[in-house]
Amino acid sequence: MLPDRPLMARHVDPPFSRTKFESLDNADDLPRQLLESDHHLDSWLRRIVQLAEYNVVDDLTWVVLLLCYLCGAVAMLTGSVSHSLSLTMAAMPAPLEPPPVDFAASVYAEPGALGLIANIMAGLLVAVENMLNPPFSPMAQSLAGVHLIVFGGFLQLVAGLLCFRRFADHLTGTAFVVFAALWTVIGVNHILTPLLDPQVLSRGVMPGLLGFMGVSVVLCLCALTVNYLMPPVLIAILLALIFETVGTFFLWGRRVAAAFEIIIVLSSFYAVIVMTLKGVSQRYILPGFGNAIYDPLLIRTTASTSARRIERKKNTTYGEPMGMGYLGNVVPATVLIFHHLGYFQDFRPAMAMFIFSLFCHMLASYYAFLRHDFFHAVQFVVYFAFWMSRGITQLLMNMDGFADAALVQRINFYGQWSIVVLLIVVTLASIIFARVVFFYNLYFVVVAIMSVDHIPVFAHNFTFGVPTAVLAIVSTYVGMAHLENSIAEKPVMWLGSELVNEVKLIAILDSFFGGFQSEDTIDMKVVDSICFIASSVALLSLSPMEATNFVLPVPWILTAGVFLHLYAARLAYAAGSLAKAYVMTVLAAFWAIWATFLLNPTLAVNLQGAAVTMLCLFTVVLVMTPTFTRVWIPFALFMELCVIAQVVTMFNSSPNWMVLITSLLTALISLYAAFAEIMNTTLMSNCIPVGEPVLKEKLLDDGGDPCPLLSSRRSSNLRRVVRLLNEGKIAGVPTDTVYAIAASCKHPDSISRLYHVKGRPPEKPICLCLSSLDQLAAVNPPFTPLMWNFLRRCYPGGISCVVPKGAWLKRLGLGDAAEFVGTKDNICIRVPDSSVLCYIVSLHGPIALTSANISGGEDSTHHSMVITELGEKLDVIVCDGESNETQPSTVVDCCKIDEGVISYFREGCTPKEYVDQLFEEAKADSDNKSTRIEISDSLGASKTKSA
Repeated sequence: MLPDRPLMARHVDPPFSRTKFESLDNADDLPRQLLESDHHLDSWLRRIVQLAEYNVVDDLTWVVLLLCYLCGAVAMLTGSVSHSLSLTMAAMPAPLEPPPVDFAASVYAEPGALGLIANIMAGLLVAVENMLNPPFSPMAQSLAGVHLIVFGGFLQLVAGLLCFRRFADHLTGTAFVVFAALWTVIGVNHILTPLLDPQVLSRGVMPGLLGFMGVSVVLCLCALTVNYLMPPVLIAILLALIFETVGTFFLWGRRVAAAFEIIIVLSSFYAVIVMTLKGVSQRYILPGFGNAIYDPLLIRTTASTSARRIERKKNTTYGEPMGMGYLGNVVPATVLIFHHLGYFQDFRPAMAMFIFSLFCHMLASYYAFLRHDFFHAVQFVVYFAFWMSRGITQLLMNMDGFADAALVQRINFYGQWSIVVLLIVVTLASIIFARVVFFYNLYFVVVAIMSVDHIPVFAHNFTFGVPTAVLAIVSTYVGMAHLENSIAEKPVMWLGSELVNEVKLIAILDSFFGGFQSEDTIDMKVVDSICFIASSVALLSLSPMEATNFVLPVPWILTAGVFLHLYAARLAYAAGSLAKAYVMTVLAAFWAIWATFLLNPTLAVNLQGAAVTMLCLFTVVLVMTPTFTRVWIPFALFMELCVIAQVVTMFNSSPNWMVLITSLLTALISLYAAFAEIMNTTLMSNCIPVGEPVLKEKLLDDGGDPCPLLSSRRSSNLRRVVRLLNEGKIAGVPTDTVYAIAASCKHPDSISRLYHVKGRPPEKPICLCLSSLDQLAAVNPPFTPLMWNFLRRCYPGGISCVVPKGAWLKRLGLGDAAEFVGTKDNICIRVPDSSVLCYIVSLHGPIALTSANISGGEDSTHHSMVITELGEKLDVIVCDGESNETQPSTVVDCCKIDEGVISYFREGCTPKEYVDQLFEEAKADSDNKSTRIEISDSLGASKTKSA
């Protein structure tokens, strides 16, 4: 156990005169006289030593203050060394290697260096603390905690955001966010140390640290496939975590942890030098960063590629946050496991661990939204609402004045069933994703059901604790699989294929609901989904208020009603809708009033003015709802009744069960709207009706544009493009590489017009664009198994395959257009990884596609380039901002694939080495299947002879 002895004052002989302070009669005057002295840097350093000498602060305090100067010195030293070395290397002869690829560091510098500097600061502080003998003064603990939150938490979080936003660095961004949460948690617990018993603090912190260890193991394994720099840092952090956990009980554990924290500092310092040099010189100078210990591109995989086919990476500017989102379930699950199984009772030190869920789930949702991966944007919000609400509930159970009433009346609280229903909807939507994701969400539903408060306490601890332990273990695998597959850009860890094809599910829902048309943008559907999710949870939690007590609804109202509505307001602002942002902000304020009242009903008189103001503000929302989808109209009307119920409650004149009836009816409407919007958002189709707006905006054409410019964010705009293509028009469209121009294969004349628009010689063929490989398989072209294996690995993506022509083109619906696409004998097939273009092709059918530039000119990487160069010649342009790539697709000749040979017409955005690897995998898979068939045939022949 930690020794409990008083703080020993250290005597320091300062190397300067003390005469200025010898006349002090009262030690309290010392800080004032110190501050009245000169303001030079060296004098401030002397003051720190003087403060330590007079025992105004203890060892840890002046170490923290000294660390401020050390951090500045590290930053300046790193910059100086990097600049000097880069100048030295620039003066050396050019190396005998290809010129380096330009880095984006010229724009964003190196965010990895910033994150590692944050680890240096935090690691050094904790290492010095572990070398000193506790206990420390409350001021020292608080000062250390604040510095850990700012340096280790905030700075590292900023680095993680930059990695996701600009560098699309999945692993580094995830690692920085995870360890930003870790240092923040440690900082919060430093601040809480003077307020809690050491034994209570140790037991409450230990489960969360175990969860962090599990996540650290995942990051260490993934780091082996990236470079040589990250594994030492991550392994040192993992070992430091292990011994920090031991150090909560034994002093020797802290000493060992300090040694590993020093290793963190040293390895991070070298990594900062390497990364900063790369950012300054834009090339690799020092070793350790360019190669991986184990290259994932060398991993041969036989995993199904069907999950990859349905992946819609709509904006690859941002990193893939799926791994971070699934790993976000590990730490809160681990904490609740130990709590419900009775390892610790006081939840106050454990509550800080739920910062991990806040960071991982909400940032994963936000970056999924920016990537236009709307399913995961919604899914991680539901995860966050579940864990954070459960954590706050347990915290309130431990607080004086809340625990007894909450435990007695919890059995009547049914608000958590809203989360169960929403998880069922998420599970249904995940049926078109990987099998592991579907069964993971299905098991999450079981865990949520086992967590309901109707189960008696003596059984609830086991019915919830044991399934949650399994969920934590499975979350580790699912998170690691997504993270490693993102790094390798192929399925190296098994997740499985989808259970139901996306097209089939859309057809089923269309046949049941009839389908409908919507003018709402795709971004707004995500905002609506999160709004209705938040409203459903908050409303269903508020409704049993009068039947239970005022405490139980508070966690769900704070998490869903307040926080998630504010998050939806941020997304609405990002999507360009100030009206929706206003609505979300008003709803958040409405639920903040309820939360304040439920925590302290005596404040009802003080909240009367706020409730009346809310009634006026929500009346404005009623006026705005006709411009939204029609489901908003009944929702807003019933929400107005809820606001009225809030007003009369604050005036202490609420009729019996008024809150119950209004909130329950509104919750039912909100649950339907959430179900509809989640499914429509996931499928990128209007399958479940929510109604068209009563008042539609009318876009005025000022005549200044060379042709109609349509935003890709509206599905109605994409349907308009389909109508124009059906009329024989030509459209400029975004793809997964550079911009292209498209013409309908139903109109051979429009394909001929493509050549004139581009000035393209007739001998240069154009390609055929399909929405999916299933569209090609439906017409049964006479391709060999090797061809199909190779095509499944290439599509969708930035690869175009040239295959022999045949009668199957007629069955595909090309008709006479088959003569205008491709050459006489061959045709180039393109299946882009772009939801915008795939949506257009799925509605229209196959289209002819070629790059949007004058023949031989520069490729168009922004819709403005298409407008400038070809705007006068096109009939419509779909505007989608900057393209995902700066080069067109790689064109592969597959006409001799049966001879075991492929060749290249053009190497584009997809490297030739990667395509060669896909081809080798396809050949190996075909050989294995052929061997199995031969063995089975021989066995069958043997049985026939014996018979």
